[in-house]
Amino acid sequence: MKMKHTTRKFIILSLLLLMALSACRVEKVVSPTDVPKTQEPTIPSAETLVPSETPTAFISPTSAPSATLAPPAFWKGTLPLDLQERICLPDGAVWASDENTATYSIAASVPEKMNTHLASTQWTYALVAPFFTVRDDISLSDLQFFLMGKESESPDLSDRKVLLDEGDYESLIALLGLSNPSDKVLKKVARDAIFADPWGDDWAIVPFDALQPGWKVLAIDGISPLDHDFDSDKYVLTLHVAIESKTENNEQSASMDFSGILPAPNRDETKLTSLIMTGVTAMARDTAYVMETQGVLFPGTEIRDILRAADLTHISNEVSFYEGCAFPNPDYKGFIFCSNPEYIKLLDDLGADIIELTGNHNNDVLALYKVDSVPFTLELYEQYGMRWYAGGVNVEDAKAPLLIEHNGNKLAFIGCNSYGPEMAWATESGSGAAPCEDFSWLKAEVARLRAEGYLPIVTFQFQEDYFREASSLQLRDFRDVATAGPVIVNGSQSHVAKAMEFYEGVFIDYGLGNLFFDQPEFYITYDSFIQEHHFYQGRHISTKLYTITIEETGKPRPMTDEERSEFLAIIFSVSEPLRRTQ
Repeated sequence: MKMKHTTRKFIILSLLLLMALSACRVEKVVSPTDVPKTQEPTIPSAETLVPSETPTAFISPTSAPSATLAPPAFWKGTLPLDLQERICLPDGAVWASDENTATYSIAASVPEKMNTHLASTQWTYALVAPFFTVRDDISLSDLQFFLMGKESESPDLSDRKVLLDEGDYESLIALLGLSNPSDKVLKKVARDAIFADPWGDDWAIVPFDALQPGWKVLAIDGISPLDHDFDSDKYVLTLHVAIESKTENNEQSASMDFSGILPAPNRDETKLTSLIMTGVTAMARDTAYVMETQGVLFPGTEIRDILRAADLTHISNEVSFYEGCAFPNPDYKGFIFCSNPEYIKLLDDLGADIIELTGNHNNDVLALYKVDSVPFTLELYEQYGMRWYAGGVNVEDAKAPLLIEHNGNKLAFIGCNSYGPEMAWATESGSGAAPCEDFSWLKAEVARLRAEGYLPIVTFQFQEDYFREASSLQLRDFRDVATAGPVIVNGSQSHVAKAMEFYEGVFIDYGLGNLFFDQPEFYITYDSFIQEHHFYQGRHISTKLYTITIEETGKPRPMTDEERSEFLAIIFSVSEPLRRTQ
């Protein structure tokens, strides 16, 4: 038995050794004197060609031993340290001590030449500001002037610093073309020591895959690495890196595999997921009348492109569909609603994938017509390829999370109705929204999902008010659920856009406001948010806020730049006190 164990250990150790030897390793740097000299071919003398009693093989001058090639030597230019550490030289290759002795170079290149190189990759960076920043973009010329310490006409740039990781510093200075960077503006910090502070003062330039939701990504010359139509060749903070042969007619290049030397780009579309989330939708009253008279798609005309561009689009639809709905009365001021099944075409046109059912009007048809229309509504969603959560034909169905995996990002949607009324809640045998109860079941489910590798997103139908500030009740319950481990907590109930915060790293929005609903003369309900969240390699990395306003009944439009700046300033001002209550 001892011998068997010894043999087994020997085999395992041998396998581990072979694996280690085949893995990417750090190669030594060689100088010209380290490179083996080529041997001169030897030609046998005439005497050696005289036959002996035992014939010997004839050696032709053309059969001389082949020359010993020097090992391929790679030289690396100014590159980010993180990228350098991921370079994997092939077996037998070494690092050259200087560019002149190198066989190949690994260095920054330009997009126009990328197709002519032996191998290439890209390293994308993002210019970021604290999340609660009103500014959305900056021109490249203004950014360069700012980084070189020249005076700017923009007051928000005064006394501000831009943080750069010391491992990226030299590469970024070259990439931005800064001939004389200002040490008063640019601050070099230790590696991996830049952290997002939503209320901070400093900006930073960080690798795309190091983004954090506490930052706001700023566009440069109108281009952001979060754009759906992002063109890396046109973006100033894309570092193109390539392998190039340093010698002509390099025989080694034909037989060498260069594909595994450079790391994959740090921004990969196939690992990125975008999610649109919206506030209140209730296709009833005057909004429904406008849809009947102006066309079902009319309300989405101005925001259609925003919602359709995302990989996933969420709609919180509070009203169930029913074929027997009466024609909408625009003067109706009541609170019992019904939606024509034709209205689902609006959601379909907007690219809706995910329907939230926490709303307190999902059982209004039952109150009006004594018919449970929830099963019919769910069948309609299914016909249009939409999935739903936080509501169902019974309480078990309503409490079940919606699990979606996209580009390797595992998202879990879960929600509940805290406000009621009781008739809106699902029961063991009746349709409706998931009741929040004391939130214990919700927190337990969020914790379970997080432990299974999902990124939980929680939405509430909460007690309503018409203030922009978060109520003490909201703070208590939203923050309590946030401690269970979700990445996002949204208040879907609010007709008013409300304060937001980061609580223990969790993004909380206490109310997005209306998407499709009419509340004439309640002017505070006219301005709202559409959120776009980005996920990358299993992390929530960014939240972008679109601002909309209702100008025509039932039809929101994007705000103008002036309207947006004013609105963001208002929301951020009511959000600021929350940081002092954490």
